[in-house]
Amino acid sequence: MKLRALPIFAIACALILTGCGASSDGGATDTDSYNKCLELEAAKLLDETGSNLDYANEKAAEICAK
Repeated sequence: MKLRALPIFAIACALILTGCGASSDGGATDTDSYNKCLELEAAKLLDETGSNLDYANEKAAEICAK
């Protein structure tokens, strides 16, 4: 199970990280920290709950938006 989830998670993180660009006012630090938050929280959710990737990414976005 974990061997299949890892490549899917890596691809999803790559898509999320490349889809979010830095703002023109130099806000790259905020974007970078938000992306790291997304990656870490989604990984925690996948490890702790064994949930699917879409659910983990959705919940991670809710957690990091706060």
